[in-house]
Amino acid sequence: MAEIEKVTRKHLRTMQMGETRTFTLPSAQACDNGKTTAYQVQNLEHCKYSVQTDYVNNRLTITKNPV
Repeated sequence: MAEIEKVTRKHLRTMQMGETRTFTLPSAQACDNGKTTAYQVQNLEHCKYSVQTDYVNNRLTITKNPV
């Protein structure tokens, strides 16, 4: 799993319904920012993102679900 700088709207929009992706990020702050991005985009994309944060390993696991 390669580390990325941040979770972007493009990452989230390209996910399929029911898909789960894990992102490795550089810091806990980047995890919090990614979580915020997911919660903002779900309103625009008419879906629901479930987010789990692993602050020890700076990983964010996001699942895209229908509303």
